[in-house]
Amino acid sequence: MEEKKKANKDKKETKLDELIKALKEKNDIIEKKENEIENLKIEFIKLKEQFRREQQTIERQAEQKITQAKKALIKEFLEIFDNFERALSAMDEKDSASTKTGIQLIHKQIAKFLEQQGVKEINLSGKQFDPSICEIGEIVQTNDVKPNTIIKVLRKGYYLGNELLRPAVVSVAAPKQEKENNKESKGGDNNE
Repeated sequence: MEEKKKANKDKKETKLDELIKALKEKNDIIEKKENEIENLKIEFIKLKEQFRREQQTIERQAEQKITQAKKALIKEFLEIFDNFERALSAMDEKDSASTKTGIQLIHKQIAKFLEQQGVKEINLSGKQFDPSICEIGEIVQTNDVKPNTIIKVLRKGYYLGNELLRPAVVSVAAPKQEKENNKESKGGDNNE
């Protein structure tokens, strides 16, 4: 009988060992699956971040293309606006008052449209010449103002937001040369 008990006990211990071994194998499998899940979560987070960055890049590129197209359109429109202003300033008393009033109203509408688009005129009269925002269209020799002072705006310049849309073309003061210096330099050229 004792042998039977011992055999049963051995059987139970063997079964217990097998169960413990099976449990360890299952735990190992669970641990591997948990590691796989954790790695997949990390991969998902990386892919999600990569997608977000690419989406931001696409949005930024689309914004840049829209801004470039807007700038090109407004630049073309500014040429029309310039011609319109020239026509308005060329009108005189002979033109009918209603025609002049109508043209002035259209001018105001165009100016309002440009303002709504973020277009701002560069104010330059009486300021020093700045090559980053204007170009020299004419040099006027005079001693009435400091050299490099803008005397007249020949073509208005504009900003679109804070970015230069179109540089102004201006008349700039240069020191007036004395007649004697001109005669000497002309005389010197002839002697050579």
